[in-house]
Amino acid sequence: MGIGVGDGVVRGIAVSVPRDAVLRRMGMGPSAAVPGRLAELVVRGMEAGNRMAAPAAVRETMQIGRCAGGVVTFAGSDFEIRSEDVARVLSPCARATLIGATIGGGISAAVSGLMDSKAMTEALILDAYGSEAVEAVVEAVVDRLEKEAAGEGFELTRRFSPGYGDWPLQAQHGALKEMGAARIGISANDRCILAPEKSVTAVVGWAAGGGKR
Repeated sequence: MGIGVGDGVVRGIAVSVPRDAVLRRMGMGPSAAVPGRLAELVVRGMEAGNRMAAPAAVRETMQIGRCAGGVVTFAGSDFEIRSEDVARVLSPCARATLIGATIGGGISAAVSGLMDSKAMTEALILDAYGSEAVEAVVEAVVDRLEKEAAGEGFELTRRFSPGYGDWPLQAQHGALKEMGAARIGISANDRCILAPEKSVTAVVGWAAGGGKR
């Protein structure tokens, strides 16, 4: 059971994705330099993505039991993180919050359909929107968490996800189980790839005046 006041399932998340962010994700320059026809496709693709997105998140805040030797344990839980990188980030922290976020499977299904019909530009736009949208969901959760942490005299560390640094992707299953991510439909297959595709898991630490690390 989490100890954060906002722990559990988080819905009603407003997602705002700037057009330039989608263009950067596509490997392009700012919107002012985009040809008119492509600019129209981007606008339509973003509008379609916004209609299809189903933003949801789940979070679980835990007291850190021990953080040493590249292993982080948590009070009252069998879940642990085995990673020198994560242990370094969480070393000044009393708590950590696991976050799972998704925009559902609608956008990825639509991207597959567009690719099947050879509408590659439209597929690229929608896929880029989906990637930016799920990042926006995570940031919305972190922003809310930062306010809660500040109210208790803490600052959040940077977030860290399975598969980054030396935190193995195989950690997905344990993290998903610990935070109850099935409540918002997130799972991982036998290769530890998240479903829906546009989903993210991460951990952030609560440091007493420690700031981003």
